[in-house]
Amino acid sequence: MCNCLTGQRKKDCYKLHYKKNLYFIIVEPQNLKYLFIEHLPLLQEGFHNGITMLSENNSQINLSGIEINNREVNGGSLTALMDDTTFDLIWMNIDFPFPIIGNQSPFTLLEALRKDNPEAQILVNLQQATVYALRKIFQKINPHGILELVDCDQKTITAALSTLLRKEIFYSKSILLLLHKFLQTFEKMDNADYAILQELDKGTPVTALPGKVFLSHSTILTKRTQLKTLFNLEGKTDSHLVQEVKRLGYV
Repeated sequence: MCNCLTGQRKKDCYKLHYKKNLYFIIVEPQNLKYLFIEHLPLLQEGFHNGITMLSENNSQINLSGIEINNREVNGGSLTALMDDTTFDLIWMNIDFPFPIIGNQSPFTLLEALRKDNPEAQILVNLQQATVYALRKIFQKINPHGILELVDCDQKTITAALSTLLRKEIFYSKSILLLLHKFLQTFEKMDNADYAILQELDKGTPVTALPGKVFLSHSTILTKRTQLKTLFNLEGKTDSHLVQEVKRLGYV
């Protein structure tokens, strides 16, 4: 005679079997949902291969989801998908051509997804990461995983997916190098410093900066001097400053 008791613990489904004075616990497969927003064919292929390998190597998970890979989906359709589905894993290319969702930015979409899916593991992919980009991502989203396009071979993509499904953190090699720089200057550079560097990189004259970064002219000059000191460029031009911070990957 075999009796069976079913139950649930978090996302683990199990059956407790009783037979001949012995109990057997059989863990049922987890049905995990993903949202995949990616327009680059190389990464689409890598994601599909990674999901397939993980599913084949782990009989305890069933992975399925929703994929958005072009800008033909309109904002209403995407909102409906978000409202109707709870996701366990979210992958988003932060450089996706986001006119598909109207006036929303990648960050507002991710913030909405995090709010609606608080237990989901979030991974973002950047085509060209900088310290400034990472600062914005951590301040607004703080995802569980970050990849840079240059690192995205099949091994890295699969490792990232496997790590996030274990509820752990994953950063690709280039991201780790930038994080080191980010931590080195975390207390020395604020958002205003990065805004000034961004505007200088665009060619904005110093005289026009107050209207762009909303600081007084004297404060901007002080911050510019401090930045040149930080990067050992005392007495050098603004062009030298921009070239150096770009070379180092800050902007």
